[in-house]
Amino acid sequence: MTLSAKRLGERCGLTAEEMNILLKEEGFLSGEPGNYYPTEKGKLFVVEKGDDNGYGGYAFRGWNWFEWDERILEELDTSVENKRYIREKTSEERRRRRAEKVAESEAYWKKVNSRKERPAEDISNELKDSTTGKLVIGALALVVYGIYKVITHITKNDD
Repeated sequence: MTLSAKRLGERCGLTAEEMNILLKEEGFLSGEPGNYYPTEKGKLFVVEKGDDNGYGGYAFRGWNWFEWDERILEELDTSVENKRYIREKTSEERRRRRAEKVAESEAYWKKVNSRKERPAEDISNELKDSTTGKLVIGALALVVYGIYKVITHITKNDD
């Protein structure tokens, strides 16, 4: 019988996230959360399955997951000490990811707020520069179009 990480974890008293960390620690998985892949050792026990929502195009959503042979439970160290270690490691990883997200968010909002604090004349100068460039390109396009029309008119009258 094959079991997902969630079902394996239920049998051991762990969450799916903790079970994936345990599988990684034991050498059956490699990668990061959301991008795990089985190692050579893990390929003996795992099958990758997938599903989708049935739609095509932009609305298409698909997902894959690993199902493990239940014999893998015999290979894993599910002692109380190891479970405690896995829980601490998972908790620390969550804290680290949360801190990264907070830092990214603060950097983003600092950048947005610094734009709001810029003097209006800086923004108006940028607009003037871009408007001038657009006017020059537009005028050049009109001149080229006018030359084209004159040449086609002259060549038609010569015939």
